[in-house]
Amino acid sequence: MFKSLDVLIGLAVIMLALSMAVTMMTQFVTTALNSRGRHLRRGLADLLGQLDPRLRGKIATDVATAVLSHPLVSNTFGSLGSVVHRDEFIKLLMQLAESTSSLEESARTALLAALQANGIADPKGTLDRVRTVTLQLEQTSPQIGADVRQARALLQEAHSDLLAKVNNWFDQTIDRVSMHFTATTRSITFGAALVIAVALQVDTVGLVNRLAADDALRAAFVQQAATFERPASGGNAEKQDLERQYMSFLAEKGLLSIPDPHQWMAHWQGVNTLGVLITSLLLSLGAPFWYNALGQLIQLRSLIAAKDDDQRNARQSPGDAVIAAVAQALPAPR
Repeated sequence: MFKSLDVLIGLAVIMLALSMAVTMMTQFVTTALNSRGRHLRRGLADLLGQLDPRLRGKIATDVATAVLSHPLVSNTFGSLGSVVHRDEFIKLLMQLAESTSSLEESARTALLAALQANGIADPKGTLDRVRTVTLQLEQTSPQIGADVRQARALLQEAHSDLLAKVNNWFDQTIDRVSMHFTATTRSITFGAALVIAVALQVDTVGLVNRLAADDALRAAFVQQAATFERPASGGNAEKQDLERQYMSFLAEKGLLSIPDPHQWMAHWQGVNTLGVLITSLLLSLGAPFWYNALGQLIQLRSLIAAKDDDQRNARQSPGDAVIAAVAQALPAPR
């Protein structure tokens, strides 16, 4: 029982170390591609197309891009914003319909016509009144939240088909955006896991066999697993230091090494391709999964060890009692 658990603990330590690298690669790729912002732009463009037939195709994309490129919404270095609230979206649409907006004239004209057709005859005047009512509510009801004040002001001054459509469809649109982003991120994660598994030629089948055959290696992994700590959620530097610690331990045990470029292809003769694919699937589960799995395995091992100690003491207790009784029955030495 202990041997199987120790093999699983060793495997979890290896997967944890490598999955941290997978997580960092995934974050880098999604940030570089601005994946969340692109998915949000597509979702907002689809929503605009549902609001009015004029806002479809390139015009919808241009308007959604302008919304997510607004200085109060965009991310660092002017990339597409990854978060926009419903009230912000409505107010930005009215602001972009103004003649002074940076939106292209054809898109602005289509947006203005769509707003007027859906009950916002004067976007600029409506937006000014919304701001005025928001200030009044802040003065008369300072105890309510800012989001509540914004919602009340819009309901009072921008009551229209546009507001009704956005309120009905916005949350569902954001949910679909989250689903699409999650699916894309999982694909990127698996790709990163496959790259690491293939580049380092990490064979899960071979690792399990080696852990099962080497008692000293299993003991080293169990001892080291007890010292691993989850990094604080705030610091990337701390996570990188911990990752280097994991990698150094694996390299010290001979389980992680960068193959020589000239011998990389030849080294595949001793590597199980199916084991590498299994490694990719396991790494794609992510570092949080392996943190939790490792903690549960260590806890289970401790419980089993404590139970074995109790059973061993219970088996020894009757013998101790007999010895004590015999000792009492024997005459005392003279």
